[in-house]
Amino acid sequence: MTTSLPSPPLSPSLPTRKPPKNPPKKLPTPTELIAHYESKGLNPQEASLKVIEDLQKALFRKLVVENKNRKSGSPGETSNVGVSSSRKLDVINSRLMNLEMKVDMKPGYMQSLAIGVVSGAAVNGIGAVVPHLASSVGNLWNAVRSFSNGQGRN
Repeated sequence: MTTSLPSPPLSPSLPTRKPPKNPPKKLPTPTELIAHYESKGLNPQEASLKVIEDLQKALFRKLVVENKNRKSGSPGETSNVGVSSSRKLDVINSRLMNLEMKVDMKPGYMQSLAIGVVSGAAVNGIGAVVPHLASSVGNLWNAVRSFSNGQGRN
């Protein structure tokens, strides 16, 4: 009678991976964040600014924690990570300021309506003036032409 021996594991040197207990949380989308702040009573623009502010704080915290974790060994030595982190922060800050300027410069509903009314009035005004201007230029042109042909001389 043959007895079967238990087979050894195929790769004993590799550690077995345990599945993560808590899967990573899904980050909310910007639309979800804005909806969250609007549900708290903020208007859409205030909610957008609050989301941008939260993003700036999160980025700053991430860079500071990353910087602290990668400190250089000797106290007199400057860290390239700190320099690159500050550059990244400056670039992000300048992009956000540019975005805020663009949002602030866009006209609202009443301003857009006023711009439309004024431009319509300007177009109608130009349409009323152009025929008079064209006839004046035509009369001037005819006077110069007739004078240069010798018909206007006595």
